[in-house]
Amino acid sequence: MLSCRNSSRSLSGNDLRVIAMIDRRPSRPPARWSKRTDELVRYAAVNCGPGLQSELGHWIEASPRFATFAAANRDKIRKKLLNADRAEGQLDVRAELRVAHLLLQDERFTVVFEAYGAHQPGPDLTVTYRANQRFNLEVTRIRRGADVQKLVTVVAAKARQLTADSANALVIAGQHLGLSETELGEAARLLKAHADAADNAFFARRGAGNARTFLAHYLRLAGVLLLDEACSARVFWSNREARRPLSAEIVSRLLAARASDTG
Repeated sequence: MLSCRNSSRSLSGNDLRVIAMIDRRPSRPPARWSKRTDELVRYAAVNCGPGLQSELGHWIEASPRFATFAAANRDKIRKKLLNADRAEGQLDVRAELRVAHLLLQDERFTVVFEAYGAHQPGPDLTVTYRANQRFNLEVTRIRRGADVQKLVTVVAAKARQLTADSANALVIAGQHLGLSETELGEAARLLKAHADAADNAFFARRGAGNARTFLAHYLRLAGVLLLDEACSARVFWSNREARRPLSAEIVSRLLAARASDTG
């Protein structure tokens, strides 16, 4: 079970970041940052509150590899944050950047942001492991209410982002998710049942086209990684029907990313 203790505790650091982001008054990153980091944060996160700016600056200062990634993708990051739906949308973009930050702590991973472009369906991150094993990660965030039905909706909606040329995994981030491989397996079973029954209306309501389209994309899904920020917990569910599965070694490294999670 992916769960954390003290789920009813007082506001956490991440909760405070959400509140801080609502304050849109102009802010300047802390002076302890280098001039280069200061300029990068103020450019890429120009419309963000001090909470997200501070976190982004911390990641840049703490990780030279993430600093290189952020600098190379500064225009993409800026555009996504500017186009985000206020504070909640910016936190969705933050989830993508956080996953990139986590992976880049491991020198065996290299990460490309939106390799397929922003104007066509495609995953958020394209990752190469040990220079010759490539896979994609589509990152999403559950804003509230994690249960099997929510997983069904999320997986159905995000499957269309998966490409046929590489292995793909879905990363679901959130806080106090309280989910396990059991719930992920149940969500997959429900989705397959609706697809086998040609329940086109079910998939149309979830932005997944029709049953046939969903099933084609579902076979591209190697697995789902649950990332609970409240306690840095990780759970990975593998899709045994995937045409391009992830290796056990890659899955192990994804799960081990929590050892470097200091954000």
